[in-house]
Amino acid sequence: MGIVNKKGMACCALLGSAVLLTFSLLSCSSDNFAEESISEIVVPGGGSSSDPSPLDSLKHPFVGGPVIFTEVDPINLDYEDHEGDDAGWIELYNTTSEPANLTGMYLTNSLSEPQKWKLGNVVVPPQSFLLIYLSEKNYPDYVAPSDTVNLAGNGCWTWTDSQNEDPPGESTTKNLPGKKNLCFTENGIRRFGATMQFGENKELGWTSISDFVGAKSGSESDVVDLSNSNEVLLNAYITKDRKISLRLVQAGLDDWKGYETVLTGTGDSSTVYRFLLPKGKSLPDLENIYGTRFSPESNERKEVTFKAFSYIARNRGHEPHASFKIKNAPGSLYLMNDEGGVVAFVDYKDVPAGKSWSYGFFSDNLAAGADNVGWGYADPSPNALATSFVNGMRSPSLDSLVEFPPSGFYSSAFVVSLPPDLSIRCEMGGAEPSPQSPLVTKVEVSSTKVVRCASFAPGAVSGEVTNRTYVFEKAPTLPAVFLTGNPNSLFDPDTGIYMEGPNASSADPHYGANYWEDKELPIFVELIETGTNQPAFAENAGFKIFGNYSRANDKKSVSITFREKYGNKRLKYQLFPEFPELKKFKVFVLRNNGSNFTNDYIRDMLASSISEGLGVDYQRGRASVVYYNGEYFGIHNIRERSTEYYFETHYGMDPDDIDLLKADNSATNGSSVEYQQMMDWLESHHLDKEENYAKVASQIDVNNFMNYVQLEMFVNNRDWPSNNLKKWRNSKQNTPWKWFIYDTDFGLGNTYSEYTNNIFEFATNTEGSADGWPNGPNSTLLLRRLLENYNFRLAFINRMTTLLSMNFETSRVNARINTLMSAISAEISRDQKRWGHSSSHMDRELNAIRTFVKNRPGVVAREMQEFFNLSETTPITLSVNGGGSILVHDLPIDKYPITVNFFKGTPVVVSAEPNPGKIWMGWDDGVVDPVRVVDPGEIPSLTAVFK
Repeated sequence: MGIVNKKGMACCALLGSAVLLTFSLLSCSSDNFAEESISEIVVPGGGSSSDPSPLDSLKHPFVGGPVIFTEVDPINLDYEDHEGDDAGWIELYNTTSEPANLTGMYLTNSLSEPQKWKLGNVVVPPQSFLLIYLSEKNYPDYVAPSDTVNLAGNGCWTWTDSQNEDPPGESTTKNLPGKKNLCFTENGIRRFGATMQFGENKELGWTSISDFVGAKSGSESDVVDLSNSNEVLLNAYITKDRKISLRLVQAGLDDWKGYETVLTGTGDSSTVYRFLLPKGKSLPDLENIYGTRFSPESNERKEVTFKAFSYIARNRGHEPHASFKIKNAPGSLYLMNDEGGVVAFVDYKDVPAGKSWSYGFFSDNLAAGADNVGWGYADPSPNALATSFVNGMRSPSLDSLVEFPPSGFYSSAFVVSLPPDLSIRCEMGGAEPSPQSPLVTKVEVSSTKVVRCASFAPGAVSGEVTNRTYVFEKAPTLPAVFLTGNPNSLFDPDTGIYMEGPNASSADPHYGANYWEDKELPIFVELIETGTNQPAFAENAGFKIFGNYSRANDKKSVSITFREKYGNKRLKYQLFPEFPELKKFKVFVLRNNGSNFTNDYIRDMLASSISEGLGVDYQRGRASVVYYNGEYFGIHNIRERSTEYYFETHYGMDPDDIDLLKADNSATNGSSVEYQQMMDWLESHHLDKEENYAKVASQIDVNNFMNYVQLEMFVNNRDWPSNNLKKWRNSKQNTPWKWFIYDTDFGLGNTYSEYTNNIFEFATNTEGSADGWPNGPNSTLLLRRLLENYNFRLAFINRMTTLLSMNFETSRVNARINTLMSAISAEISRDQKRWGHSSSHMDRELNAIRTFVKNRPGVVAREMQEFFNLSETTPITLSVNGGGSILVHDLPIDKYPITVNFFKGTPVVVSAEPNPGKIWMGWDDGVVDPVRVVDPGEIPSLTAVFK
């Protein structure tokens, strides 16, 4: 979703030729310029007025033309193209009163390749701008917008949970002041808006607000066809930093299930919110849209006001896209004719994030004439004259001038002297330096201190910030994560997002608290590995409070996200030494151990990691110690986050190709329609019929599903399967659905849940509570249907039995417990003291985990025996001789010999697979078929022989 501000889109009239431009500012709305000011700007040769490129006058003479370069933005944080991407762009301007035909011209960033990329059908209207994306997509033509559809119709209605009968809720929606309805006519234009707020609704248990605006009459049969549209534009006021959910509602689907986009308010009525419409999906069904549902976003608990001034869908068309990209480094760009002549050129410098290299005014003295204009750094202003003054210089980075000791742990004082002539300003508490920060020529460090400095040379863009955290204490035995951020934004009692704030409800989990805001702050993050005393990486990133009810804990989970606007789009580092193949991350989490914050340090990481080797996706992790602005915050687990970017890290997949669904089958990325269609079909079809089973088995990875479900069952997670469940697929590659395990805090002997019945009964429940939690019938349907199939049921029983002697075997899980606990043992007492934990209580919880692990295999076997009405067990020892492996119903055995207590009367399918280069010889009892059925009780052991 992109935001386009009308001020940034204001097109000021430009008059003149390629050599002489007159910028008429009579119509500019930017506050940076005085009204009714006119200045002439001379652009030598149509290129950079400050540093023109040396052109080869023989091979590539400057010939000039009607267009000039006016802006270069190599980074582009906000202005998305028609496909939702944000490649760098350039801006051209037609200086004449006639259309400028660029068809057949060339754009290049190197005179050694004068015909690098050829423009197609591109005509720039008189005195108008043209953007060209440098994206490598190679779209040579300019395609104008078309097919505009007004989505603000006459049929409007509202509904909130307060209209529920028994019990009623407390959510509200109010008409705007002076308005009688959600929709109204103002100045002859159809508009709409309301003030909304979710209530606590503790008794009701759910919240709902529907401010519905029909595309026409609001009737489900009165639809508009948006199949030719690819974007929606909403010009609206939305309360600053508050979030609104917008759902396109289609025929045949409940309004709360519509295709969702979440908008974050700017507090500015001139803002145009823009989001793309996905093509080729059944959600949204663009041919059958009958309205839009507006409500606060699910995590938005504060009052939010919105007023829409216009609301349209359209085909945006597209700007030209060059076949190459440019780096954010000094370079040059040339517009060439087919004879090798240079029509226009520009030299540009490296650009700070959030700025562009722009042509404009250097100061507020607009009467100074041509000497006061030129190229420099400014706020990006696509399709418009620069809306801020340009700065031709940038202050240098201090790291290039001064030897600052690296962040780390220190015991001896030191002093850093700073050059006095660079206007160096510093902050010592975590805030970023600003032009108002103190001028500093010397930094003295004798105790824990956070230092953030930058140069602010007059008339220049400030230099890159130098960040250092010096902690005067002994280094921990765990990796240390230093987080540096504005202390007021983090910890101010009223506004800090780590704090409860003034609007928190009294009841847990204190909805309305600051830590429930979906707000991201800039942070500087460093990781210091054990045995070193300098950062392994030091990056700018985004910081958010993370999690659900665990937000109310004193120590909170947080997510660290890498974005271009902060610096690098990805962290390129082997974050988990246990998995060196994982080298690139969009985001990671510093987890407080969730619901078990006061109980233990390892439950969730232990439960998910024992699935290693089973092909079930889970969040890798390791322990660390975290410091906020140099202050000790104790043990946090560094964890992956289960978003679409996980699949980029693990499989090299494009995150845009991932369909990622929650337990209720709603999509957090991509589309849920095809999965939901499968589940709807299962409501009326049974899988005891092989053709029905085959249909489902073609859509899901059956073995992956079994491994996933059996892990959840073994750890006895009772906050599942109606919660804490994800499934995914690659829609482009049409991979089968697979499952993702996360948040198993209610498992491994946790006593939070009141459910203690047979886990197989629990996971196949057909009734459930009114809200469906924790095991409503919708969430158990897939497993119930699959268990109707004889072969699946056999595999399910025998694979679980095998796992009880393999991944779930007591000594193996205990070894994992010992590994996790030994890593943090030296740090536990300090963390317990910092957060007021009871060491005796946490010791009891750890013992409870060990007791659970010891007893669980026997409990699972007995409950499975009871649920499936199985006979007694009998052991079979499986071994291999030579290079190969044995599989039990396609489950590979990973250790030999292994003794499995199978159930008598339940046939077991075993198969033998030779390793590459090895040959299958047969079973030790003379059977030569690699796949065979074994009846438990008939043989005590079986060996697969390879050579």
